[in-house]
Formats: sequence, structure tokens, C-alpha cells
Amino acid sequence: MAIPITVIKNDNLLFEEIDIQEAAMILAETLNVTKFRCNDLVERGYVYNIPYYVEEDEYRFVASKEVADNRRKELEQNNHKNARRIWLVPANPNEYDLESAFSRYEILDWKRSYNYENGDILFMYVSGNIQKVRYKVEVIEGLLGTNNVKYDNAFWMDDRKFEQSKEWKYMRFRLVDEIDTTELSLKKLRERGLKGNIQGAMKLTGELRDYIMSFFKQDLTEGYYPDEVSQTLEEGKRKTVTVNVYERNPIARKRCIDYYGVQCQVCDVDFENKYGEVGKDFIHVHHIKPLHEIQQEYIVDPIQDLIPVCPNCHAMLHRQENGRYLSTEQLKERILTVTK
Repeated sequence: MAIPITVIKNDNLLFEEIDIQEAAMILAETLNVTKFRCNDLVERGYVYNIPYYVEEDEYRFVASKEVADNRRKELEQNNHKNARRIWLVPANPNEYDLESAFSRYEILDWKRSYNYENGDILFMYVSGNIQKVRYKVEVIEGLLGTNNVKYDNAFWMDDRKFEQSKEWKYMRFRLVDEIDTTELSLKKLRERGLKGNIQGAMKLTGELRDYIMSFFKQDLTEGYYPDEVSQTLEEGKRKTVTVNVYERNPIARKRCIDYYGVQCQVCDVDFENKYGEVGKDFIHVHHIKPLHEIQQEYIVDPIQDLIPVCPNCHAMLHRQENGRYLSTEQLKERILTVTK
């Protein structure tokens, strides 16, 4: 089956071809390399958005999202050589507080100690007193330009180490899932084939890879968590309410939903019951305390500060009435009053 491929060089269209083979042939001639090598470059490029660099030049390969998603599933199900790589990566809590960082951000810049590529999966092993695999992340930019790195000393435990970190190369990843279980302790990993300590990044294969992957089933930061909540439509223009960082935090969201469930706590709607499979696990999360009452050092409590609500109720909770926001209880009473 032909898969149309677009090849982009330094953000400019280089050429378009009707299939991978033709694209690889032209690219091979352009770069003076073998077609076989270019086949792999093109496939991994369009499936995982992995750029290819030749000195200062960047080449990107683009197909439709549907084609890329389908091919990604095929590669990973068949353990193909072009499938994304899986890594086990240590994180020292005595140097950097990864847990606190993920309680605030869903995307972090991290030291590029190996040749990580877009689409690679990293399982973060937190050492020190924790000694467990805690997080699954996906690389979204394998190599960051120096000007794009976000240096933030808020979560560094050692100022000297933070200053050293400014000399490193960086990549960027997003949080996919987090778990806290003794089944992913160092002892359990050794029982599944890990040899020695985890002192540096290592590729995962075989039984150990499958064992670790089996514990991570969710994707906390992809798909159904909107940046904005639609507030109202007026004269064809959409007014929006920006969802704050506490409502978007993936770990806090997960713990809130684990506690309350995915039913709207105001109007009781359950999207799976109403819409079937497409509505499964869909819900917004509302931050109860207004932003102006929150101090910079504030740490969200997923049970006390967050509550699951549907998009309609979420929008109403973000609207002011006579200069004040309605509480969830007040909105619930308003619904009961209006529907009587």
C-alpha cells in the first residue's frame, strides 16, 4: 500500500513522493548514502517524528496521523527493529526532586546522557531511599537546542549541581504514567533479570522490559485533557476559560479521579454511560480554590483541592456571577432549582 511521504529540510519542503520507497531513493541520492539506510530513516521519522541531522541540516518526514499511528502499532506489536526504544533511566532524588517536578509540570527537560530519540520510552527509576521504577515518560524532543532548554532550579537539591547542569545536553519528555508499587523495587527487578545496580541509562529488552511495561496502563497527559474550557458562544466568537496548571497536573488528576471516579460531582453525568466506549474515562478536573488565593509555594492536594466535573459544569464554575465564582455545592443547588 502506497504511503504518501513529505520530506522537509530546515522547515522548508524538500519533496513529496507517493511512497516510502520513492522517498528513500531520492533522499539517498540527496545525502549520498544507501537506500536501505534511508528506508529506516524515513519510516522511523514519520512514525515517531524523529528528525535526521546532517551537520546543521535537519530533515523531517511526514505522513498522515492515521498512517503513522497504524504503523507504530504494527512496529511495536511485532517488535520490529524500527520500533521505539525502551530505556531504564535512574533519577537521584538527592540531586533532583522528580516527584515534586511532576506535581507541577507534565513536560520536563532532562539530561541527554544517551542518544535518545523522539518516541523513545523511558522508565524512570528513582534511587536513594525510594529504589523503585516510578514513572513512564515519552521523549518528545530527543535533542534540544541550547536556547530552548528551560533551566529551573526549583527542584534541584544542590545549587552546585544545578550550575553544572547548564553545561549538559538536554532532551524533553512528557509524563505518560506514574505508579508506586513494591513490585517495581530494585529487588523485584533483579528477580526479573536486572544485573547489578542502575547507575546509568540502559536499554530494556525481553522479560525485564515486559515486566516493567505491564504495570503502566494509562496515558495521563494525552488525548482528553483540554487546555481550555469553552465558556460561551457570543456573536460567533468563542470565549474561553484557561484551565490552570493545578487542574492540568497529570499526577494530581490521576489521584483525584482514583478517589472520586469519573462521574461529574455536580450534575452526576457519566460519559461512558451516556456515550458508550468513546466516553470512557473522560472527565475534567476542577480546582476548587481560586488562583488569587494560591501562593507560589502552594502544593495541590488531589482530594481536598480537586474535583471531577463535566465540561459544562467546569465552564460554569469558571464564570463569575456578581463578581464571585459559584462553588460546586452552589452550582449543584442551581441545577436542582432550575430543573424543578
